Amino acid sequence: MNDKRYSTEFKLSIVALYKERRSANSLANEYHLAVQTVTGWVKKAQIVGTDGNASL
Repeated sequence: MNDKRYSTEFKLSIVALYKERRSANSLANEYHLAVQTVTGWVKKAQIVGTDGNASL
């Protein structure tokens, strides 16, 4: 299993791009992520908030 770790800053930047009307599919393709990873980060950001202190 390939266990990748992404920084909180990277995750928040992906969430911010998603909020700017980028699709999860286009972000996944551009950044070589699984669509489920992008949507998971977006959902988690909605739950914990994105004040910069969130630990996605």
